[in-house]
Amino acid sequence: MKIGIVTPTYHPYPGGVPEHVYHTCVELGRLGHDVRVVTTHFGSGRAPNEEQVIRIGRSVSVPANGSICPVAVDVRMRRKVRRMLQAARFDVLHVHEPLMPTLCLAVLAEAEVPVVGTFHANNEGALGYRLFRSYLKNYFDKLDARIAVSTAAVQTVSRHFGGEYTIIPNGVDLERFSATAAARDEGTFNILFVGRLEPRKGAKYLLRAMPRILREVPRARLVVVGSGPMSGYYRSHLPEGVADRVVFAGRVSGEELTRHYAEADVFCSPAMGGESFGIVLIEAMAAGAAVVASDIAGYRDVVRDGATGLLVRRGDPDSIAAAIIRLARDGELRRRLIESAGSEVRQYSWDRVTGRILDVYRSVLDGGAEDPGERGEPVLETEWSEEGVELDVI
Repeated sequence: MKIGIVTPTYHPYPGGVPEHVYHTCVELGRLGHDVRVVTTHFGSGRAPNEEQVIRIGRSVSVPANGSICPVAVDVRMRRKVRRMLQAARFDVLHVHEPLMPTLCLAVLAEAEVPVVGTFHANNEGALGYRLFRSYLKNYFDKLDARIAVSTAAVQTVSRHFGGEYTIIPNGVDLERFSATAAARDEGTFNILFVGRLEPRKGAKYLLRAMPRILREVPRARLVVVGSGPMSGYYRSHLPEGVADRVVFAGRVSGEELTRHYAEADVFCSPAMGGESFGIVLIEAMAAGAAVVASDIAGYRDVVRDGATGLLVRRGDPDSIAAAIIRLARDGELRRRLIESAGSEVRQYSWDRVTGRILDVYRSVLDGGAEDPGERGEPVLETEWSEEGVELDVI
C-alpha cells in the first residue's frame, strides 16, 4: 500500500504529533508499506527519516489553545499540493489535524483517494471551529474515516461537526523507554518535568511546590526538561531556597530524554488543560517512573487515579506537593503504581497502535476489512447540536 501521511507539524519541530507520525511511518515501513510524510519546513534541521519527507511551504507561528502553533504558508499551496498528489499516486491519505490550515485543508481539497483524519487537539474553546464551522464542514465531510486519540479529542471536534470516530491512542516506544529503567540514583529522589515552558503546561505550580517538598524530602531534586517562552522567567523567579535542587536541562536529544526518564522516581505533569492525551505520561510509565498529573480531560484517559498514578488538582502547588511527598515516603505505593502502569502501558506499543490504524485504512479501501466498530473497537457516534455534543459508545 502506498500511504501519504500529512501532518502540520513534524521533525525537527518537537511535539507529540511529530512523534506519532514518525513512529507510525517506521512501523508501516517495517510491515512493507511505502510511506511518505507530507509536511512543511520548520527552519534548519532534518527528520530522522528525511528521505521519506515531502515538504511544502514554510511554517509561521501563531498563538492557539494556550500555546504557539506553527502554520504552513505558501501562496501556491493548492497548486503544489495538487502536483505532489498527482506525482505520488497514493492509495490512501492520512491527515493529522485535518482542519488545520493551510496544508491539511489543501490536501483535503485536492485528494482523489480515500482520506483518513486523526484529531489530536483538546480545546474547550475551539475558537477556529466556532468561527469557521460552515466553511470547515465542507472539508470535514471529505473524510472517509475519522480517528481521535482520546475521548477529549472527540469532544473538541464533534461538538462542532458531529460524526463517528474510532479512538486510537498515541503510542510509545516501549523498548526505548524501558531499556534503562533501573538506572536510578538511590541517594536522590528525582522528580522529572518534561514539556514546553509555557503557562498551559503548569511548570510554575510544580516549582512553587518545591519548598514544601524539600522540607519533607530533603534529598528531592527536580529536573526540568524543555524550553519555551517562559524559560527565562522560571529560571529567574524560583522560590527561595530551591535553586540548588532544580536543574533546567533545556531542550535535550532523544537519548538524553530517555536517560532523564530512566533516572526519575516520579514524573510530574501539572498541565492546566488542553491536553488531548498526554504522551509524556505513557513515556514515563514505560520508563518505570511513578506518575503525578493534573486531574484534567485527556490525562484521565491515561491515568487511573490510585491505580496507575496519582491525579492532583490543577494549579494547586499544595496538592502537587502532597502527592509527591506521599510517593517519596511510601515505597510500596510507588512500586504498586509503577507495576500496574507498566502492565497497562503495553496497549500503547507502536505495533498495536499501527495495526489498528491499518485496519482503518483497509476499511476505507474497496475490498478492505470490516468497519472497526464491528470488531469491538471503541467507536464513538456523535451528533452536533447548539447545546453541545452527545457521545454514545457503540
